This record gives sequence, C-alpha cells and structure tokens, in this order.
Amino acid sequence: MVHKKTLLTFLAVTAALQLGGCAATGAQQAWVHANKVPESRGTKLVQPKPTLFADNQKKAFPKDTEEVVKPGKPWAVIDEANKTSAQNPDSFGYFNAIMTYDFTPGYLYQVYTAPLKITDIQLQPGETIEGKPACGDTVRWILGVGKSRKDGTVQQHIYIKPTKPGLHTTLIVTTNRRTYHIELHSYKETFMAAVNWHYPHDEMQLAMAEEKTVVSHVDINKLNFGYDVDVKKGSRPVWMPVKVFDDGRKTFIQFPAEMLVREAPALFVLSRKGKTQLVNYRVKDRFYVVDRLFERAELRLGEKSQNIVRIARR
Repeated sequence: MVHKKTLLTFLAVTAALQLGGCAATGAQQAWVHANKVPESRGTKLVQPKPTLFADNQKKAFPKDTEEVVKPGKPWAVIDEANKTSAQNPDSFGYFNAIMTYDFTPGYLYQVYTAPLKITDIQLQPGETIEGKPACGDTVRWILGVGKSRKDGTVQQHIYIKPTKPGLHTTLIVTTNRRTYHIELHSYKETFMAAVNWHYPHDEMQLAMAEEKTVVSHVDINKLNFGYDVDVKKGSRPVWMPVKVFDDGRKTFIQFPAEMLVREAPALFVLSRKGKTQLVNYRVKDRFYVVDRLFERAELRLGEKSQNIVRIARR
C-alpha cells in the first residue's frame, strides 16, 4: 500500500526537477499541482487455475449442478421385485385339475378364484398350520381350514372363496415348516380347483438319506454307474428311474419321489435270447435292490397300454 506522505514527497521532487529543467533552458516557470490519489483499499491477487491435462486432453470439470446417479425409487424397486417373483400356473404344472408349484421361499404364488367356487390349497402331508392364515381382505373373501389323510398322514387344506369378481388381495400361511406368500385374484368364471406344491429341497435331502442308507455297506470304490435307461414302449412314465448302479454283486435302481404314491412297475430280466424272467428284488424306500447283476432288464407296468422301460448294462 502506498502511503499519502510518500506520494506527496515523490510529486514534490518531480515538480522540482521539472522546474530546474525549465530554468536551465530559459523557459517560463510553472507550478504543478499534485492531485490527490484515492487511497488503495487492498490488492486483489488473481491466481491462474491449474491445468490437469495437456491442451489436446482438456476435459471439462463436472459442474455442481450435474445430476448424480441415484438408485431406483422405492416403489419401482418393489414393483419390479414383486413382478419377477410372481409364479403363475402353466400347463406343465397341472395334473388333472390340480396345479403344482415348485416351492421356493420368497415367491408370490398366484391363485385364481371365482364366486360360488371353492379353491382348495393343499399343504404338504404332515405340515401343520401355526396360528391362522392371514388375509388382506377378510370381508370380501371367505376362508376355511380342513384336514384329510394321505397314506395315513394328516394333510391340511385351506378353502378360499371370493364374494365377487374383480378382487385382489394377499394371503400368508405360516406352518411348522415354511411360510407361503400367495396372491389371490377373483374372476367371473375362471378359477383353480386345487393348488399344491412340490418341494425339491426336501426331496433332495430325502434322496441323499435314502441312498446313504441303501449303500451304507457298499464299497464305494466298486460302484459301477454304466447303465443306459430308455423307454421302449409307451410314453415316458413318471416312475422313470433316475439312477442305476451296482457294486459288483447287487444292482440298485433308484426311482423319483412320485413313485412312492403311484403303482410300481414290475422288474423282469432279459435272457440272451430276449426272453423275460422274473427276478427277486427288494423295495427299500425309492430303491429296487436286486441281489444279482444283469445285462438287460425291463420295468413294465400296465396291460393293454403298457409302459416298458429298458435298462442295459454297458
């Protein structure tokens, strides 16, 4: 900052030098009046902005007003989750008038109903309801609970009937084994007569336990799985074997869980000439245990429209 006294002194010296110069040249003297310089209020320093890139690589700095990417709105996330988890009936799941869903925790199972018609929701045999089924609309929907027996085991049912078409609500059923999340819809005529579930996780655990029990005294190193299983006559049956193997002395034929509640096929061994002969075997859970080895055998069920499944050892 330039002080006032220093400025005035500088101006006086300058004027004197000018007067001296004029006298030396014989010019007429003249007075020079110093004007008052406004006092400075401070110096403002302007610093250049740093350059982060070369001239050919300059990039614009992001503005504060630029929109930051945000996660989806809560309602959009919820709608998408409900949409992707909804399980609808399909032709592959129907057996006669019963729709069978594959149970997975968190799925929303769609059930379609109609006035004056009862839809039967069937739980797993041995499964019991804890508390009461919780319905989102208990005024326009009528619910009831019943029981039956399947192979000597108690099976619980939930009966549902809407009072009019065009209704939509939810139903939650809690049991001693799992929780069902169901979405109910009512239409004028379309309805599902019955709904039940297939439990892949339970059946996998059961199969592992059964297999462990059946082959508990078998040398694993001697197991041979070299068998082909093909349908020779008729359509593919629900009891189609899922696995065939032997331990060098006995042959084991494993069937799917559906065979436990259906008529079982008979086992015949084929001779080299193609003639069939009965063979002794034991039934252990989902296994046929044959006390011998064979090259070819057939599973047969039915008389007129017979199903024949051929088992051949490679």
